[in-house]
Amino acid sequence: MIAGFGLDKIKYLLKKVDWRNTNLRRSFLVALIFTLVLATLTIDFLPDRLAGIQVGKPSPKTIKANRDLEFIDFEKTETLRKEAAAQVQKVYNRDWAVESQVIDSVHNFFGLARQVRSNQALTQEAKLDMLSKEIGTTVDKNVLNTTLSISDSDLNYLESVIINQVDQAYRDRITLDNLVNKKSEFRSGASSLTQDKDKNAVIAEIGSLYLRPNFFYDEKQTDRLKKEVMAGVTPVIVNKQKGEIVVREGEIVTSGQVKILKELGLMKRTVDLARLVGLLLFELVSFVALALYLYNFQRKIYDSDRLIAVLAIIFITTIVTAKFVGPFYSFFVIPVGAAAMLTALLFNTEMAVLMTLTLSLYSGLIAGQNYQYTLYGLLTGLFAIYSINNIRHRTDLVIAGAWVTLATTVLALITTLLSGAGWFEVLKNLGWGLVGGISTAVLTVGALPFLERAFGITTDIKYVELSYANQPLLRELMMKAPGTYNHSIMTGNLAESAAEEIGANPLLARVGAYYHDIGKIKRPLFFVENQVGNENPHDHTNPSLSCLIITSHVKEGVEIAKKHRLPKEIIDIINEHHGTSVVAYFYHKAKESIAKEVVNEENFRYSGQRPRTKEAALVMLADSVEAAARTITKPSPGRIEQLIKRIVQTKLDDGQLSDSNLTLCDIESIIKSFTQVLSSLYHTRIEYPSMPVSQTRSLTVHGNPGK
Repeated sequence: MIAGFGLDKIKYLLKKVDWRNTNLRRSFLVALIFTLVLATLTIDFLPDRLAGIQVGKPSPKTIKANRDLEFIDFEKTETLRKEAAAQVQKVYNRDWAVESQVIDSVHNFFGLARQVRSNQALTQEAKLDMLSKEIGTTVDKNVLNTTLSISDSDLNYLESVIINQVDQAYRDRITLDNLVNKKSEFRSGASSLTQDKDKNAVIAEIGSLYLRPNFFYDEKQTDRLKKEVMAGVTPVIVNKQKGEIVVREGEIVTSGQVKILKELGLMKRTVDLARLVGLLLFELVSFVALALYLYNFQRKIYDSDRLIAVLAIIFITTIVTAKFVGPFYSFFVIPVGAAAMLTALLFNTEMAVLMTLTLSLYSGLIAGQNYQYTLYGLLTGLFAIYSINNIRHRTDLVIAGAWVTLATTVLALITTLLSGAGWFEVLKNLGWGLVGGISTAVLTVGALPFLERAFGITTDIKYVELSYANQPLLRELMMKAPGTYNHSIMTGNLAESAAEEIGANPLLARVGAYYHDIGKIKRPLFFVENQVGNENPHDHTNPSLSCLIITSHVKEGVEIAKKHRLPKEIIDIINEHHGTSVVAYFYHKAKESIAKEVVNEENFRYSGQRPRTKEAALVMLADSVEAAARTITKPSPGRIEQLIKRIVQTKLDDGQLSDSNLTLCDIESIIKSFTQVLSSLYHTRIEYPSMPVSQTRSLTVHGNPGK
């Protein structure tokens, strides 16, 4: 019930969301991209591959190192250090005063015994009690009785023997730990010093009574020595080369092997939190940097969900390949070059350089923060961008792919040599570099048409293909409306030349001009350029109807372009190449023929949009200028320039260029460019009739009023 309620709630919320809101849609898209990238970086799919690996159990498969590895085995190193510390001898300090103090105690005992022995007033038992009290410690009464009963010479003899035995005992180390043993040894040694057991008992009892340690444990010095020894133990470093077997199938898995597998990232079952935070911050910083760059320098991409989605597909595809192909084969097959080429072809060189830089950083990060692959990706991407500079044909991609393959092979060799790898590794990576280059070319050639069509992006290669004269639509225009076809070609030359001067896209301007009048193939004879030797049908047509026929070529051109799936940029140029201009000739004809009625100018305007790009504005101006220039008489550069200036001024006064982003400097450059091109073409034409410019354009394009 709860799950059902939750699903219904989600569906309800999704329906309530207004997906037409650009900011909401953009936020959702960026959040989705961010999540996919973070998931790719952090999710480890490898544990499933190593299921069943347990210490003490047979390995279910042979596992090789997926990359070069070197790490310190801290656990083993600590064990060795503890073993070394345990070998350190305890430090004892000798107290040289102890032996003399013990000897003094022995002399003191015998002194007391002599004092008691000399007191004749006391009985033997009283002497025994007195001596026992004077000593201050418990001593066997038999020993004390012997001490009191033997002769003075024997007493002196025993004293000297005990002193001698004490001196012998202190030639060894006596500590608290071995004091009991030393006293026992003292007693054992005393048991055979004389023939009299009672005297031996006195020696053993009195000597061991005062025996005490002369060496004392120095804990601080001992700890210092242990630390020095532990510090001297060399850390245990584990090395594994990529491809080296870590554990064989059927082999009993050891803790050391499991540790290596964990270091290789093959045994991780959960995401490392610290690493996750690091990756999250890295991705966040890189995304913010990319967003700032797009906002300030690539505003067209920043404002388009469609273009951002294309960039995201290229970016995510590359890092997914790096994540799941690189560890098992080689990081030299990461398609940074393909991503750079696709970005350059679909967007521009600046965006491709940024894509290369970003993907190189991510590649190095995924490859275990290995700068070798960062350097390889960066150089590969830059060379790939250079290889497709000014490319115009799809077949050129094959040649570019061959150069990129050569470059990746050489770069793989260079970066491997820089890493200090052995010759076997160098030769192996040479092969992977070759594979990486070939895959780059294949991916670029294969993915480009898909991305172009799926996301409606038109590359320069597509524009060049559309400019070919054998294109079905251009062939149909040439066959049905040859005059319009020639006019379109001339318009294209004018627009392309001016586009180069003002920094617009010259290829788009030229190809847009080729197709701008494609709608005229519906009724070609209604347009004067196709009426060679034929009667003008407008001579017997109502001006309003003629205007409707003339203006309909824009709408019909858009429909034909959509039917033939021409790029959106071309369709926009078709729709905007007349803007909302007045069909002046028929407007004035209507005013003359219907003098008594009010003729509304708005009914004689085109219903399209005013040009919104520089390329569309160039086609509008080139279209008008080329048609008007056909009728100029005794052309000279000065006359041609004056004609062009009047046409441009008319468009400016009518507000047709208000949305085109053309600057006054651009307009000056356009006039200069048009003048140069037309001066070389129309230098012996008939004189242009003196009439308003707008009427001249209508006359040349739509029909001759004199007929």
